[in-house]
Formats: sequence, structure tokens, C-alpha cells
Amino acid sequence: MEWVLIFGVLAGVYLASNIGANNIGNSMGTAVGSGVIKMRWALIIGAIFMFIGAIFLSGNVIKTIAGGIVSTSIITPVGAVIATLTAGLWVSISIFRKTPVSGSHSIVGAIFGYGIVYAGLSHIEWNSLIFIGLSWISSPLLGVFTGFIFYYFLRTLLLEKVRSLAVSGRIEKIFSYLQILSSCFAALGIGAIDIAAATGILIAVVGTGTGIDIKLLGTLGLVSGIIVAGNRIIGTVGKRITNLVPTRGVSAEISAASVILLFAFLGMPISPTQTLVGSVIGVGLARRTRDVGGDVVKQILSSWVLTFPICALISGVLYLIASSFL
Repeated sequence: MEWVLIFGVLAGVYLASNIGANNIGNSMGTAVGSGVIKMRWALIIGAIFMFIGAIFLSGNVIKTIAGGIVSTSIITPVGAVIATLTAGLWVSISIFRKTPVSGSHSIVGAIFGYGIVYAGLSHIEWNSLIFIGLSWISSPLLGVFTGFIFYYFLRTLLLEKVRSLAVSGRIEKIFSYLQILSSCFAALGIGAIDIAAATGILIAVVGTGTGIDIKLLGTLGLVSGIIVAGNRIIGTVGKRITNLVPTRGVSAEISAASVILLFAFLGMPISPTQTLVGSVIGVGLARRTRDVGGDVVKQILSSWVLTFPICALISGVLYLIASSFL
């Protein structure tokens, strides 16, 4: 089965590159959307900090992906490859449609579908899966709440007290530099979750002895995806959801980054996309305006709802087909 594992590593790199392209918008989208940084530099800086997060902060989330959805004992090389490939294909479709989607939702759904077909419902880790589901619900809500609170206090304690346009301009200038820092902060947590989604199931198969090699290869795939195709999603997150200036961008980014890092520490494979969009919406609500792009949000929400069942179905069907030939 050595050839299966080789193909699995390639599938993991493929998934990582797609997730990287999909999720770079979650760290750098608001900075680009508010005009603080050019697209090229956003991709480079985001790739560096996502690389750091993937290598050093991903351990707890990898454990959850590797054994928190189905029992580790039933994960086969073929199953790991099919689950990884399924998630990669779904994220690719979403990137083509320029719609942010969750790589974590994709891989969890794919592992779930494979597990049911291979071993049945009794081998699903239901308690862990319930906690994952709750984290998917709570993380965007926390994003909305923290984004709203952060910008509300910033607006009432500082922005509304300034009457001079010149002073307001200087404040935005200061926050433009802070926004680059907050985007780097967010990229750390996003990298940790992304690499776990891309390689966690493969690491479960090959063991920890070579796990770091797979993680490193996946991280390189993550970076390559950011550089090659990350610009397709940055525009959606940064420009089409709500109008952003540096003060709003910093509020959204710090709020999302705090929530993402919290759940990464807890080992929960949440969706950075959900969390960031939630915080952007929270900032928009705190402005007491109605400029949140409802059509875009509906499109993103529909993708989130469909991701888990579609990936579960595709993964299960592909495993049935593969098992008939192997």
C-alpha cells in the first residue's frame, strides 16, 4: 500500500494548497479591502505567518482530526486518501466560484462519510463530533459578538469624540499599521487550523514518526496555494461583505483572530472563514448601518450548510467504488 500513501501525501498537499488559497482572505482580506496593503504583499506576508502557525500551533487540532471523528483504528490508507481528496475537490470548486468555504467542514464531513461506509455508525466518535458541531455554531457567533463589542467601544470612546477631519485621518493612518499586525495575528491561528484539516487524517495513518514530514509538505502546499490563487477569495471577504476602513478592519481582524486562536488551543477545527465573516458582520452592525452585503453572506452561508453533507456523500460513494477495485 506504499503507493496509496504516496498518493495520499499528494492529496494532502493538494488540499492544503486549496485551503491556503481559500483562507488567506480571512487574515488579509480586510487589510486589502480597506486599502492598507496591496494584494501582492498581502499574499506574501499572509503566507509567512500562516506557515509559522501551521508548523508550531497545530498540534491540538491535528489530534482532533486524526481521532476525534472516527476511531483511529478504522482509518485505512485508502480511506484517508479518499477523505483528503474529497475535501480538496470541494474546496477547489468553491475557490472557482469565488465563495469562501470551510476546509475544516470539508474534511470532517469527508471523514464522517468514509467512516459510516467503512465501519458504520457505531465507530463514529459522537461525543467529539458534537463538540465540533457546537464549535462551528459558537465560533461565528462569538465573531459577531466580539466584532460588535470591539468596534462599538472604539466608536463611542474615540471615533465619535473626534470632530476634526484631519485628526480622523491620522487615526485611520495609525490603525492602518495596526491592521497589518492584526492580520498577521489572525494568520497564525488560521495556519494552525488549516494544516490540521489538510494533513491530520494522513498523520493518523502513518503515525507520528513521519508526521512532521507530512505536515511540512502540507505547509509548503498551503503557502503555494496562497501565492497562486489566494487573490480570488481576498476580494470576497475584504470588499464584498461590508465597506471597511482601517479602524473597522482592525476591529474585525483582532476579534476574529482571538476567537480562532482560542479554538485552535482547544483543538477544535472551526472555520476561520465563518469566524472572520461573523466579526466583519459584527463590525457592520456596530456602525448602525445596513451596508452589510446580504447577498454575499447568503451565498457563503449556503456553502457552509452544504459542505458537510456533500463531502460526506462524495467520500462515502468514492470509498464504495474504490473498495470494489482494491
